[in-house]
Amino acid sequence: MRDRRRLVGDEGEGRAEAYLRRQGFRILGRNVRSPLGELDLVADDQGVLVFVEVRARGSGRFGNP
Repeated sequence: MRDRRRLVGDEGEGRAEAYLRRQGFRILGRNVRSPLGELDLVADDQGVLVFVEVRARGSGRFGNP
């Protein structure tokens, strides 16, 4: 079960990263760890530091995100 969740999460993060790049964001880090936790994506948007939490699901059972 955990492996499937990790795969879905990795795919979601990859899609989010690709989307942000297409929007002109510069990705500074992925899965950035600190003593307080983990950030899925850290990006720069024209000088603004952006922290992104990605939520992904394996099916559309509960609707679109």
